[in-house]
Amino acid sequence: MKQKIANIDDINNGEMKEVLINELSYLVAKVENTIYVTSNMCTHEDAELSMGCLNGTKVKCPLHGSYFDLLTGKALNEPAEDPIKIYKCVIEDGEIFLDE
Repeated sequence: MKQKIANIDDINNGEMKEVLINELSYLVAKVENTIYVTSNMCTHEDAELSMGCLNGTKVKCPLHGSYFDLLTGKALNEPAEDPIKIYKCVIEDGEIFLDE
């Protein structure tokens, strides 16, 4: 089932944003014209990753500084140990869809 999450023009290269759908918070990032969609909450403590900073394909949690890889979801440093969820997405006619 496909769920529209955003328009591709809503996000500039090197930026990320939170998208809420059905009370679920997603992080949508655009890096070198590639779209990444992940869960928006840090797995260490409840902090929105969209409030952190983007460094290439890594996102930094604003609370304790853990980095997560947008490609794999892997926590790259402590204190986070568990990965964030990665979502598959497709782009059709300038719109980003979750492909679940």
